[in-house]
Amino acid sequence: MLINRIQRVLGRMIFLFFVWLSVVPTTAQEAASSVPVRPHRPPTVQELSVDLEQMAQRQKALERTVYLGGLALVVLLALFILWRKLRPPLLEGQEFVLRDGSGRERMRLSAEKGIELRNVGGEVQLQLGLQLEGGGLVLCDDEGQPRLRLLVGLDGAPQLELCDDEGTMRASLALGEDGAPGLGFYGADGQPRAGLGSGKNGGMMLSFMDAEGRIRFQQGLGDEDAPELKLQDASGRSRASLRVRADGMCLLELRDEAGSTRTMIGVLDEGLAWMGLLDGRQRFRAGMGTRHDGRPRIDLYDEDGRTRATLHLDDKGTAKLELTDDDGASRFRAP
Repeated sequence: MLINRIQRVLGRMIFLFFVWLSVVPTTAQEAASSVPVRPHRPPTVQELSVDLEQMAQRQKALERTVYLGGLALVVLLALFILWRKLRPPLLEGQEFVLRDGSGRERMRLSAEKGIELRNVGGEVQLQLGLQLEGGGLVLCDDEGQPRLRLLVGLDGAPQLELCDDEGTMRASLALGEDGAPGLGFYGADGQPRAGLGSGKNGGMMLSFMDAEGRIRFQQGLGDEDAPELKLQDASGRSRASLRVRADGMCLLELRDEAGSTRTMIGVLDEGLAWMGLLDGRQRFRAGMGTRHDGRPRIDLYDEDGRTRATLHLDDKGTAKLELTDDDGASRFRAP
C-alpha cells in the first residue's frame, strides 16, 4: 500500500541522512583544520594564492553540503506531513466499513454487532461477535436469514443452532450448565417438539412435546439405568409409565388426573403376575395375580392394607373363599 511505501522511504532517508552527517565535515572549523601547517616564516605570494584557492574550494563544498542537508530535511519534513495526512485515523466507538470497487458494503466492524461479512447484494452472510448472551458465529443465506449459529453463553456452555429459511431455529445441540449434552428439535413456530438429553445419573431420555411445548411422551433410561416409558397429559402430569426396575420387576402404572397411581400391573421377581388397584390415597384395595404354577388369586384389602377377603384355587384346583376380621382371624371359609 502507498502508506507502507512512504513509511519505508521515510525511514531509509532518515538513516542515510544521519550516516551522511557522520562522514561529511559540517563546520568551518573542520575545513580550516585541514589547511597545512608551515614553519614560522612569512608566506610567499604563491603560497598565499594556493591557500586561498584551497579555502575557496572547501567553502564551496561546505556550502553545497549545507544546501543538500537543508534540501534533505525539507524532503523528510514533506514526507512526514504526507504520512500524517494519509495515515488512517484511530476509530474509537465507531463502525469500520469496507466497500468493493462498486461502492457496495462488503464488511462492517461494529462494537455492537462485531464483524459482518456481506454478499454482493448487501445481505449479511457471516457474523462474528460478542452479544449480550455471549459470543458467537452466525452464518446466513443469500437473503440474510441466519441458518447456523454457534454460540457460547455467559455461563461458558456452547450451543449449535440450525435454522430454516425463515430464520427460525429448528434443531439445536448444546451442553447444559452441568456439562450434560442435549439435542432439540423445534417446529416452524419455534416451539420444542422433541429432545434427547441425559438424566440425573447420565442415562439418556428421548422426549416428545405437543404444540404448546409440553412433554407428552418420554422413553429412555431412568434411575439406575433402568429402561422407562412415560405418557403425560396436556397438563404435563404423568398418566402412565412402563419400566423395568433394577431388581428385574417389570411394572406398568396408571395414574389419575391428580397424578396418583390407581392401577399397577407387574411381574414380580418370584414369577407372580400381579395387578393391584389403589384408592385416591395410594392404598391398595384389591389385588389379582397368577402364581408361577398358574394358580390365580384375588385379594381385597381394607383401609389399613389388611387382607379381608381372598378367592383362590388350592393345589388340587378347588376354588376357595375366605373372609377375615380386623384381627386377621378367619370368619368364613368355603368350602
